[in-house]
Amino acid sequence: MERMLKVYVYKEGSCPIFHTPILKGLYASEGWFMKLMEENKQYTVKDPRRAHLYYMPFSARMLEFKLYVRNSHNRTNLRQFLKEYTEHISAKYPFFNRTDGADHFLVACHDWAPYETRHHMEHCIKALCNADVTAGFKIGRDISLPETYVRAAKNPLRDLGGKPPSQRRTLAFYAGSMHGYLRAILLQHWKDKDPEMKIFASTASVQKGLK
Repeated sequence: MERMLKVYVYKEGSCPIFHTPILKGLYASEGWFMKLMEENKQYTVKDPRRAHLYYMPFSARMLEFKLYVRNSHNRTNLRQFLKEYTEHISAKYPFFNRTDGADHFLVACHDWAPYETRHHMEHCIKALCNADVTAGFKIGRDISLPETYVRAAKNPLRDLGGKPPSQRRTLAFYAGSMHGYLRAILLQHWKDKDPEMKIFASTASVQKGLK
């Protein structure tokens, strides 16, 4: 499969939302995938007719940064932007329409990506950091993308992995809110049960999760 697989990367879409990888910070996973895929010569092809898969290279983080109106609590324009992009490539090429996007994929590390890609990219393969089944993540089709904090773009492996296992005193750590049904179950089984497991959540989240 590694010798056979070919991917076409769509050239459509203007910077910085498209073709502009973010290589440091919390959302760097999507950026490094974009950079490595667009520079790759083993898997990518210039002729889309030779491709098995089609990559839609947008940055969910840049989409939020450029289009979201701060404190508006309205993300409709972000989803509409990707809808128009999808309609553009489906009108220009025959590949999206022939499978309804099932052989197309996207990579996004922002929590809003499941909402932004709903409906118009519903059948695409989605590599997401927010792998929440209640938000549309499809087990067996979609891919859970690790959320890796990259501190230096020129040295992305710096400080990754933390201390050696022999020097770690904490078995597991979690801090966050209640999304989906799984976190509530884990909170019930883990919180205040083991001193080596540091589990933190707001009082409201705990009460909601334990109901």
